[in-house]
Amino acid sequence: MRWLPYKSKQLFLLLLKVALLSAVCFFIYHKLTANQELSWINFRDQLQSISWKAFIALLVFTILNWSLEIFKWKKLTQKISAISFQQSAFQLLSAHAVAILTPNRIGEYGAKPMFFHKKYWKKIVLYNFFGNMSQLLATVIFGIIGIVFLLNNSAFQLNFISFQQLLVSTGTILIVLFFLRKSVWFQQQFSKLKKAFHQFSAIQQIEILGLSIGRYLIFSHQFYFLLVLLNVDISYFDAMSCIFSMYFLASILPSVFLLDAVIKGGVAVWLFSFFQVEALPVLAISLTMWLLNFALPGVIGSLLWFKFQPRFDLKFSTLWK
Repeated sequence: MRWLPYKSKQLFLLLLKVALLSAVCFFIYHKLTANQELSWINFRDQLQSISWKAFIALLVFTILNWSLEIFKWKKLTQKISAISFQQSAFQLLSAHAVAILTPNRIGEYGAKPMFFHKKYWKKIVLYNFFGNMSQLLATVIFGIIGIVFLLNNSAFQLNFISFQQLLVSTGTILIVLFFLRKSVWFQQQFSKLKKAFHQFSAIQQIEILGLSIGRYLIFSHQFYFLLVLLNVDISYFDAMSCIFSMYFLASILPSVFLLDAVIKGGVAVWLFSFFQVEALPVLAISLTMWLLNFALPGVIGSLLWFKFQPRFDLKFSTLWK
């Protein structure tokens, strides 16, 4: 009867994989239908002018974007295991399928270690943390550049109420951070960051940051390419200033109070409105970016889970405790 537990485990894993695929598909469907500001008909109408050649170019942007991320994960894990590009892609896309279902993509911290021996799990979490921080640093660097350009642009003028709201929001965040820095949680996170940095040499840190910057520039210009395809009347520098600022604000605001607004493209609509850009094309572009860079890889990743075999023993006795 030893075969029964094994068969039960395989059935349990299969059910988990089917549940993951179903959850990802439902998540994508919900995002497409829950947007009150952009109906499916409006979305389709906005994209009708895009030729199949332009669509292929958009897919190339997505492939380049994820290729750099895959190569970055390969570099991050090379101290533990010299995985191939294909193995790195399998791990990254599979973890992404879990991540998009969890707040702030926290699920990838639990998914990625599953592809390695249990003794490496803590290191994998640190490597993933370092990779995410390097991507965040790229976002902050270009975000500050974008905001500086916007504030020096005559077209970008905040009215008094908007300025007050921005000032109050910024002040609140700074006050919260001031008190958080003395908390045990903040000290633990800072300790993790230091420990993650010490895992890599200065040259390796620069390489990882370079890959993060390259990826950032690719998906930022993919957004700009969509603006061009939809015939949005805005200059390159004004557009990139808005795009850089948008990604910077989106990296901060979701964890505070604007999760739904950011997903719907609210931040992008607000920024581009200063340059008399209509909301519909901006919302359509935001949704297209989400479909190409999050939803499509998420579906691929959820399908890859069907080929996954755990590197640890799944014991049912521990599941019901």
